[in-house]
Amino acid sequence: MAKLYMNPKNRPDDLRRVNWQQARVLEMQKEYADAFSTQAGSYDEMRAAYRVERRMWNTGGPEMAETVELRVPFGETGDTVPARLLRPAAQPGLPVLFFIHGGGFVEGDNDTHNLVQRKLAAYAGCAVIGIEYSLSPEVRYPRAVEECAAVVKYALANAETLGIDPERIGFAGDSGGANLSMATTLYLRDQGFDTSVIKANLLYYGAYGLTNGISASLHGGSWDGMGEADLAFYWSLYLPEGCTDSRDCPYFNLYVNDLSYGMPSCFFVAAGLDPLRDDSKLMYEILTDHGVPCEYREYEGALHAFLHYSKVMDDAEDALRRGAHFFARACGLDPRN
Repeated sequence: MAKLYMNPKNRPDDLRRVNWQQARVLEMQKEYADAFSTQAGSYDEMRAAYRVERRMWNTGGPEMAETVELRVPFGETGDTVPARLLRPAAQPGLPVLFFIHGGGFVEGDNDTHNLVQRKLAAYAGCAVIGIEYSLSPEVRYPRAVEECAAVVKYALANAETLGIDPERIGFAGDSGGANLSMATTLYLRDQGFDTSVIKANLLYYGAYGLTNGISASLHGGSWDGMGEADLAFYWSLYLPEGCTDSRDCPYFNLYVNDLSYGMPSCFFVAAGLDPLRDDSKLMYEILTDHGVPCEYREYEGALHAFLHYSKVMDDAEDALRRGAHFFARACGLDPRN
């Protein structure tokens, strides 16, 4: 697909279009510029800046009845994948959401997304297992997908010990984590996994392979770390070295897959000023055309990654609560929070 070249003056001024709560977040974020810069130093320095920036946003919120750190075996070399089980109530047989964090496949962990995980657990009345897949570029596609699938299989094989219901599971993720949530669903399906136990996926402003949407031409910049060069940077580190066409990576460019069968209900959230906005719209349209029950919500005046800012932004709180309730209803629960 030919690249669109456009006079920069034709792009809208996103900073003048953000809603007032998003503007407040941007004001609060000024001291954390390195957390949104792909030129901030080494990968370790980028990750450290991101963790520092997220620390304040993860304080407070729902308390969990139980938190269990897991090390899931992976492969034949003795490697393990860290995972964290959160349980909002001390009762067995809870449905479980596998949460896969965002961060461009390069940064992020369960700590940077801890409040999001705890709120989903509390509002849905389900267990959450956060997966700390290996980051790029130390490893590259499809390793993260394979690790996420391994955690799912391990958890279901040990469901009684972990106190979860193997017949009621789902995925949740933001940005790159939303990509990995859908990718893991497809990967498991293609391996013969019974996807009927996947009751719903909660997908927050994901990237699924679209490169030429209207939103990608209009939005993203230094203010949110989502400029064209930033996205190219993240993809170049995640995809195999020398990859020139994402269609060669079907668990990254998800549109090359057959989405007409084995797909769970999905709750899509998009930010109105996000270059990835049209990715969510397109995936929603495809799945609903195939008869998959889905919901799409777009938050006007919000930027990419707004989910983290529920302490300030009502939109973030609304998106978390609605998503949790979507999963709870899909599992036959009556959400009360």
